[in-house]
Amino acid sequence: MTSRRDIPWLTGLADTLAEVDQFLRSPQGHAALNEYYAARSPSPCLGPGIEPGNLIDAVGFTELWLRSKITRHAQRS
Repeated sequence: MTSRRDIPWLTGLADTLAEVDQFLRSPQGHAALNEYYAARSPSPCLGPGIEPGNLIDAVGFTELWLRSKITRHAQRS
């Protein structure tokens, strides 16, 4: 975060990640992600243990991280 003008953009990004997270956690989203990974396997970038849940969690954690950064920046301003 470099300036106040970044806050609206980062907030929009966090909102988008929250929407993506909600979709991926739905039965349809999870099924689509399973199908996607099954079609790519075996892939050099997908090792053992990589599954849709890992990506879903990464999206959710990134959204939470962004929101915490936005909040901390707002408190300092």
